[in-house]
Amino acid sequence: METQEPVDYIIVGQGLAGTLLAHFLLLENQQVRVIDFPLPGRTTGIAAGIVNPVTGRRIAKSWRFEELTAFAKQTYREIEAMLGIEIWHDRQIVRALHNNFEESEWLRRSAFPDFAAYMGDEPDMRSFEGKIHPAHAWGELFQCAQVALPELIESYREHFVQQSIFFEEIFDYQQVGFENGRVGYGQWLAKKIIFCEGAKAVENPSFNKLPFIVTKGELLLVRIPGADFDKILKHHLFLVPLKNDLYWAGSTSRFEFDDMFPTESVREWLIGELEKTLSVPFEVVAHHAGVRPTVADLRPFLGLHPTHPELGIFNGLGTKGASLGPFFAKQMSDFLVGKGILDADVDIARFEQPQKPGGHFFKLNHPD
Repeated sequence: METQEPVDYIIVGQGLAGTLLAHFLLLENQQVRVIDFPLPGRTTGIAAGIVNPVTGRRIAKSWRFEELTAFAKQTYREIEAMLGIEIWHDRQIVRALHNNFEESEWLRRSAFPDFAAYMGDEPDMRSFEGKIHPAHAWGELFQCAQVALPELIESYREHFVQQSIFFEEIFDYQQVGFENGRVGYGQWLAKKIIFCEGAKAVENPSFNKLPFIVTKGELLLVRIPGADFDKILKHHLFLVPLKNDLYWAGSTSRFEFDDMFPTESVREWLIGELEKTLSVPFEVVAHHAGVRPTVADLRPFLGLHPTHPELGIFNGLGTKGASLGPFFAKQMSDFLVGKGILDADVDIARFEQPQKPGGHFFKLNHPD
């Protein structure tokens, strides 16, 4: 039997979670190996990467926004300098208010001290004049950003390849073995395997009992010649400036779906929403679909398996991954190398026992 190479961590999945966790572990001089295979339904490669302080129809404040966003910006700026790329873009969000109720709710919320710094009701709309259909009223969100997640993933993958630590293959759960407190897989014997698989985690026999909520989203990439929008627009859908007259338009969210591929009916719906938003011509360049892992309590999954602590998980970043990812990747890295603990809000131990009388109980599977 061939001797396995000792390493510190095997990371399975090179989406946003896996990329950022590898980033921080490498900064700790850990020996890391990254395994990934591009399968249909990946979301990081098509995500808009919006960082938004106030979200949803209820105009709710994003969880721990100040703390998470400050750390995210610092991290992305450091990665930009290291890889020679540009991924963090400060952008305001202009949001359509479609009726009297939405306008009054916006004004009410913006008067709250916790919201006032992020919300305005007199946005500068000059870049949109003559290019979009009017709305009842407009609001503006400040201290927002757009993170070029596809560029981040692609550039970091090239970096991993150059370092000879990236391996493109489908992970085989049946090949995991345990030996004297370490975990073996293929040519390696590691301290731990950390699964950062996105929605594929529902197939992982060690962690598929966690309460994932898998949703499918679809979006369009469109070209709007001469639009030159300098802000993100939220009208009938989101329009996010990318580059060269290219915009991200979307997205949808469905809990029930047959596959992970783009759907013609959704494409037509998105085009219809664009036509209700734009008053100038546009060209559909691409139609993408992805399946994202969200979580029942809207908090990420971090932690180790209760029976086999050689296995861990970092997942469940959901639609706020651009802001959540850096902070919790650093927290997971610190936890793994013995420099910190996991927040109770994100530790998967919160599902190992009922949180209150009558609460849910999620028992994790034990690997064979």
